[in-house]
Amino acid sequence: MQGRIDTTFGTYQRDLFESGLVAEIGANAFAVWCAIKSHSDFSTGVCYPSIRRLMACTGLASATVQKAVACLEASHLLRSTLKGKRRYYVARERLDVKLGDRTLCTIVIDYVPNTLRERLGRIKAILQTGETDPHAFAHAEIIPGNGFAWDPTAGVLRAAIPVSAIPVRPEEPQRELSSPLALRVKEIAEKVTQRGRMPALGGAQKSGTVSAGDTR
Repeated sequence: MQGRIDTTFGTYQRDLFESGLVAEIGANAFAVWCAIKSHSDFSTGVCYPSIRRLMACTGLASATVQKAVACLEASHLLRSTLKGKRRYYVARERLDVKLGDRTLCTIVIDYVPNTLRERLGRIKAILQTGETDPHAFAHAEIIPGNGFAWDPTAGVLRAAIPVSAIPVRPEEPQRELSSPLALRVKEIAEKVTQRGRMPALGGAQKSGTVSAGDTR
């Protein structure tokens, strides 16, 4: 009697939970994503499980599986192509590049078990050293964060904040006049405004003009 055990392990990025992405797509979509990854070819990442097969793997209804597939594609966690009557899938990995709490961009790469560790290591090294290597991102999709744009030719992320997005500094409120002289000038100005006349600066006073010495 001989026993057999499958020692193949699947992986997922911890940040999927830390970033709230799993909560966003829902448990059903996450289960379908894991099921598709379990069918991925070791060298190409391509697989073609049927909807019925994904239903059997996850215990979900057909409509739920199809909805989950659409959700995964919209979230850049899956891509698919239809050839003949068969649909081929490639699961994808999302890597959020952050500076503090701000997401600079999201790097999306295909899940290919044979080369995944090497590709992730290369991308991580580039981010840490700041060197430029367009080849490392040749087969990656870069989704810029708010205020940034990806330059595919140079392989760098550039700031692209529109003028309309720049916050306008609010005007400081005018300080209240507090000195006796300032209050007196303010009082005179109000009286002049009410009478509809302006005082003659440095000249003789006219009838109805209020001067600084007027006590009325």
